[in-house]
Amino acid sequence: MGIKERKRRDVSKMRQRILRAAMQLFAKGGYENVSMRRIAKKIEYSPGTIYLYFKNKDDIMLQLCYQGFERLLDMQHELDKITSPKKRLDAAGRYYIDFAVANPELYELMFGTEEIIKQPDPEEESVPLRSFRKFEQHVREWLDAGILADGNPEAVTISLWAALH
Repeated sequence: MGIKERKRRDVSKMRQRILRAAMQLFAKGGYENVSMRRIAKKIEYSPGTIYLYFKNKDDIMLQLCYQGFERLLDMQHELDKITSPKKRLDAAGRYYIDFAVANPELYELMFGTEEIIKQPDPEEESVPLRSFRKFEQHVREWLDAGILADGNPEAVTISLWAALH
């Protein structure tokens, strides 16, 4: 392994260490419990060191949020293997609820922490929006199969998404 690969690996390890510490602090006391100083104390580094890896607390929390949505999106892509639109949408609802039950702190961070909710860059789709669009794709396929007599795909998607919450 060359020096560049080792440095990339070391940066990745430190970023993950910071993210784990932030998630632990969030799990114990919510968004307000997370601070750069508390993270630094938990990983036994100076607060300034964290700024070498993340811009600020919001950047850290947003990265945790995005990691959660990446996991949810991975589960959603697995549903594409189910050929029946009805069974796929049923499984999507179960997976979504199972994810929330298995990861309550992460779910809270992803959906209940308004301090980190950001509008995506108009030039790119954020992972939360991609996750929503994947769910919308499953709903559209369900509607196209004629399982629901008629409905506006976006309205049905939002209604089902909200009901899952």
